[in-house]
Amino acid sequence: MLGKEQYKIDVNAELSNERLKSLVFFYGPLIGKEAMSFYQYLVLRGPVPFFDELNNLLTSLNISVDSFEKQCAKLNEYRLLTTLKKDERYIFVFNNPMTRKEFIKDDVFARKFILKTSGPHFQELVADIHETNSYDDYEDVSETISLESLQKWSNREEGYLKPRRMQSYDFKTRFKTDIFLKDISSNMFPYKFRTEENLRQIAILSDLYNISYDEMRRFIPKVCKLDEEEFDLKQLKYLCMNGKGEYRKVDSSEYNEAPIIYLMSLQDGKELTDYDKRIIYKLSNDYYLNSEVINVLLEHALKECDNHLYENYLYPVASDLHRNNISTAKDAIELLSKGRKKTEEKLPVYDTANNKQMSEEEFEELMALRGK
Repeated sequence: MLGKEQYKIDVNAELSNERLKSLVFFYGPLIGKEAMSFYQYLVLRGPVPFFDELNNLLTSLNISVDSFEKQCAKLNEYRLLTTLKKDERYIFVFNNPMTRKEFIKDDVFARKFILKTSGPHFQELVADIHETNSYDDYEDVSETISLESLQKWSNREEGYLKPRRMQSYDFKTRFKTDIFLKDISSNMFPYKFRTEENLRQIAILSDLYNISYDEMRRFIPKVCKLDEEEFDLKQLKYLCMNGKGEYRKVDSSEYNEAPIIYLMSLQDGKELTDYDKRIIYKLSNDYYLNSEVINVLLEHALKECDNHLYENYLYPVASDLHRNNISTAKDAIELLSKGRKKTEEKLPVYDTANNKQMSEEEFEELMALRGK
């Protein structure tokens, strides 16, 4: 097991008073105090429904990989933990301890307990379990619940018993909000922060910067500031711009890609600068262009501006695309092609060293110098 592997936690355990007694008095001597504390801490902490790096869990527990494996092995042995593995990912499922009555009837566990402690100690605990009060001589005269008030029950009240349907969202993005919300708890993403605008920004940022569902689920708790009653979109933007989205080569015709991946592919895998990332965000946030249209514009701008992205060229064109309600790659290519034909002889010339537009005189002077 390596720290860089991924993990999830599922908790199928609830430590009632009876099961806690069983854990302490019966399991405790067998697994040891360290493993017992390890189990209690993670059960009380609750599920981790998305994959995260194992190193993060080790840091929160303040233990080494070796110690983590040792405690897991003890819990596995006594069925308090089920460990599942696929490729480089683990799922840790925490199970309920048996009740005390179940434990003493288990042939293996009871015998291991006697060998670990002693027979007299085991019998003492068994006797304590069986000491129950008997009320056989008493008549049950308890009052029963009255059903008279339920005569007022109507279909309206009945509707409250039916499962609440989850609201569906479609922001025309590759990132599917319904899938994202399905596996994130209200503790990590409180309902009061799930406004339509916040969810829209989450979907857009994921599309722009190639953020996976699991990575976005790790970001959300960091930007839900409960003390300040604030959902910090600025912090979320920063996290997404600096996310772990892996580069992959894509064809230049694959316009329905994350702009960060598409632009890197146009530049042969070259890492994007903060300047590039800010341009991508502004094209989406200020000019309301979707990823498909942004990618067409980026490709067009690099061709027109000697493989550079100049804001004073990009934004007027972006404004034109927005004004014409362009939402598909096909329409964007068509509009940009028409614009190029009309202004082919009047396109601005740029000084790539100083990122500024050149006058005709300056351009002619530069060409003369190059001729020499």
